[in-house]
Amino acid sequence: MLSQFCRSALILMSFAGVLAACGPGQGGAPNAGDGPDLSVALFDRDHVIDVEVEIDPTEWNILCQDGRTAPSVFSGCSDGFAYQNFRATVTVDGERYRNVAIRKKGFLGSLSNLRPSLKLNFGTFVEGRTHAGMKRMTLNNNRQDPSNTHQCMAYELFRQAGSIAPRCNFARVVVNGEDLGIYTHVESVKKPMIRRHFSDDSGNLYEGQGSDVSADLIDRMQLKTNEELNDRSDLRGLAAALEVDDDQLLDALEEHLDIDAFMTFWAMEATTSHWDSYSGNRNNYLMYHDPSSDQFYFIPWGADGAFQRIRLFNPENTDIAVLAEGAVANRLYEHPEGRAMYVDRLRALYEQLWDEDVLLAEADRIGALTNASSSSLEQQRRFIVAQGEGLRVALAREVAAFPEWIRAPRGIGAPECRVEAITRISGEFETVWLNGPSPSPGSSVSVVLNGEEQQWQSLLVAAGLSTQGDGYQLFMLRPGPDGQFFAIALEIPREVFVEGVTEMHALETSVFLALVNPATPDQPQIVGFGGVGTIRLDQASTEIGGPVSGSFESEFIQIGAF
Repeated sequence: MLSQFCRSALILMSFAGVLAACGPGQGGAPNAGDGPDLSVALFDRDHVIDVEVEIDPTEWNILCQDGRTAPSVFSGCSDGFAYQNFRATVTVDGERYRNVAIRKKGFLGSLSNLRPSLKLNFGTFVEGRTHAGMKRMTLNNNRQDPSNTHQCMAYELFRQAGSIAPRCNFARVVVNGEDLGIYTHVESVKKPMIRRHFSDDSGNLYEGQGSDVSADLIDRMQLKTNEELNDRSDLRGLAAALEVDDDQLLDALEEHLDIDAFMTFWAMEATTSHWDSYSGNRNNYLMYHDPSSDQFYFIPWGADGAFQRIRLFNPENTDIAVLAEGAVANRLYEHPEGRAMYVDRLRALYEQLWDEDVLLAEADRIGALTNASSSSLEQQRRFIVAQGEGLRVALAREVAAFPEWIRAPRGIGAPECRVEAITRISGEFETVWLNGPSPSPGSSVSVVLNGEEQQWQSLLVAAGLSTQGDGYQLFMLRPGPDGQFFAIALEIPREVFVEGVTEMHALETSVFLALVNPATPDQPQIVGFGGVGTIRLDQASTEIGGPVSGSFESEFIQIGAF
């Protein structure tokens, strides 16, 4: 493979064709006239960066608690949210900097008040200051990926395919003497990165979080450059091109979008199973409008959700080879020629890039470098094998055999704020610890949702890796439609699974409702989220048969039928 997966010059040569076809450095010649790139060493794949942060403890506590809530996000009421900046002294591999801007980062799924993801900016308070030529550092907490493998492996595969993608390696983060562990260090998608791929960095850069190139969601796109001008005519032109008839679609899109580059980007989201992405969930992506070509290019982001078979908000779509939620992907997938182009690109990139032995070796390398848990690494290894075989079988089909994509009624958030959609949920529970999902004789549950008492007939307790990361879950089940079950799940990090009261925070410590099919218990259909509340544990044993009891209360928003 190329770059981080490179084994020999012969392999490098084998990728020359696909790289040429997919267009590396899209949007014109790379801006190579600025001298040597000082940041190369900062993204050395074999080096774990040491990052030490000294910050006022009170301000650190405020930073940790900062963040959106699930009810505000899914009601569409989190627009205008901005994280607070604080001043800190930061030491990176022995180089010490005072007055560095530090803030929390994350949209919802990766938010943590125990190990927050962080943004560092060396130039906010000291004009022009950089570290290794970089003004910013982005440090992701890997809350949804205990193996530490997803982001760097996914971005590397995107780059090998010829897509624009951030560079990536790892850092050990220490704050006020407390070792927070290994973070993934990801290149910030800002003008320095844009200059490495385009000859003109003056264009609009957008970030998509629960937004899309469609009339109802286009204003939710976050403009990251040229903010004061806020001219979104480029986006509106692309949105208008999606509305033309089939016989005009490809020509209309080509005026605003590099379709070839998009096909590669789209196919790699499916190849890496990046479900919480543009084509999977209208989330975690960036778009750059290149003034030189007058075309858009998509950039992947938030790839901690890659390498997972999840369809959290569109569970009807189970085909391994298809993600088509985003408006551009969906319109092209519904177009006969567009679908054929997608399948051809997916097949070509799979054949060129999916080398199981190389991918397994890379997962093992990252695991050893970051001291990831053996169970999380084994999960990643199993996924690599299953994904490769699943794609091989799926891509043996003719294009006509590919299924239709059923779009979700809406993405993350709503076009406008619906405060009235936020209600309340509360409950009490008493059971025993069973170290795995099993009926718990003698358990009791009472639940009140939006002022109405609910009947819950059994309680199951699951320990270990939860659906959201390395934590515990308490499941309260009742029979649902068609042999399925409705479940209330309490998400509780290991660190706070102790007697006492814990404030809910994003999805890290939270409550959610789901519809669970016993045949696929690892693929729940989420129908509601809680947040802004508490979980109280009166008993918190993790010994087999030990007592677990307590209560919870929270704001709640319903996003599906139950």
